[in-house]
This record gives sequence, C-alpha cells and structure tokens, in this order.
Amino acid sequence: MKKIVFAAMILVLAGCNRPFTFVQMTDPQIGFVVGAERSDTMMKAAVAEVNALDPAVVVITGDLVNWAYSDKEDSIYFVRRADIKAPVYELPGNHDIRTGEPESRERYARLHGEPRFAFRKHGCAFIGIDSNCIKNGETDLEQEQLEWLKTQLKASCRARHTFVFMHCPVIRQTIDEPEDYFNFSAEKRQEYIGLFKKYGVDAVFSGHTHIDYRTEYDGIGFYVSGPVGYAFDRDRSGYNVVKVARDGFTVEYVETKL
Repeated sequence: MKKIVFAAMILVLAGCNRPFTFVQMTDPQIGFVVGAERSDTMMKAAVAEVNALDPAVVVITGDLVNWAYSDKEDSIYFVRRADIKAPVYELPGNHDIRTGEPESRERYARLHGEPRFAFRKHGCAFIGIDSNCIKNGETDLEQEQLEWLKTQLKASCRARHTFVFMHCPVIRQTIDEPEDYFNFSAEKRQEYIGLFKKYGVDAVFSGHTHIDYRTEYDGIGFYVSGPVGYAFDRDRSGYNVVKVARDGFTVEYVETKL
C-alpha cells in the first residue's frame, strides 16, 4: 500500500514539473473600429493559430466585445470562444463592464459568471482579477476582491510559478510613468506591486492598451499583450505565448497572420 501511495506521489510531482504552454489573448473587442464582421475574421484567425499550439489553457483578459449591451457582438464572441480547444478563462474589460453602470456588471455575470478566477495547472497558480473596480475607484467591490486576492496569493506561495491576470495594466513600461487611461494610479501601483512582491508573484499579464509592452520591476515581469482585435501599433494584432519549462518561463508576443 505504501509503495502505491509513493508511486502516486511521484506521478503527481512529475506532472507539476512538466513543461507546458499557455496563451494569453486579450481585447478581441468584437465590433471595435473595424466592425463586427472584420473583428470576427480576426478572432477566428487567432483562434486557429492558438489551437495549432495545443496550449494547456487560454486566458482572455477582457474587452471581449466593444459594447457591453450588444447581443450581436456577444454572439460572435461566444462562437469564436467555443472554437478554442483548450480550457478558457476570461476576465472583464472596461468595455464589458461600464463605469457607473451596474446593469453592465449584472449582464456580464449572467453571460460569463464571476469576474475573477483562481486555478492550478501543472503546479502553477493562475489568478485573475477584475481591474475595473480598481481603476474606477469602486471601493466596496475592490475591497471585497482584495481580501479574496490575498487569500489566493497566500495559498499560492508554494506554487511552481504564480501568474496574475487583469485587463488594465498596473504599469506599461516604468514604475514612475504618468497616470493615464492605460495604467493604475501611483498609489494603486505601489499597493498591488507590494502585494505581488510579498507573495512571490512571477508575472502579471494584462491588455487594454492595444499595443504590446513588457517590462520588469522589483523582480516581477509585467506583460501587456497587444489585441486579438484592432491594434493601435501598425496593426500588430496577436497574443502572448507563454512556455513554462522546468527552470523558468518565456513570454513571446506572436502576431496573427491575417
């Protein structure tokens, strides 16, 4: 009996250390600038490429559609999401949950469920949060989520790697960059980066900017993916491919071949 238990433990540990790939997609934003039909074509192409990579999981970090109340845009998004072969986890963007419009939050919950997630894959912790309440100063919602986040981070301390996902970037390039539409306030940067540092977060993935950025601060990698949909940077639509090896991980931004 002891030999069987020991063998099972060896198999579990081996599974925790195995190399694997996951993909971060963001901002398909069906309907944005180029219209619903072109957005559909762009997401379809990206999904086909991602499926060919056979990732262990796909995370979509918000702005799933352009207009929070559009049945047409939702229907296109759901068809393309269903085409993804890997398990999919998603988060809301500022176009999915509108500032000061609780009905949009309720609608998102009906269609997508909770605006956050936490799960393990091959020994790595994946934690996703709703950046809207942080960016918009919705204190009660943020505080409730923050307590949940602390619990999840504490539970992930022994994880192989801890990856955090959100829509709006904490920072794009530097810790002291000016606050604007595309990042956190200086106060919130310090608060959340301090929390991530305390609990050993390895990387934070986000979207929102429609341009890909990457930087490192205080030992944490910050990866802002360009969009699946319309891009502001020379039409460089794409997605992040993350390869987790036994001794670390790499992040590559891959442009969709359209």
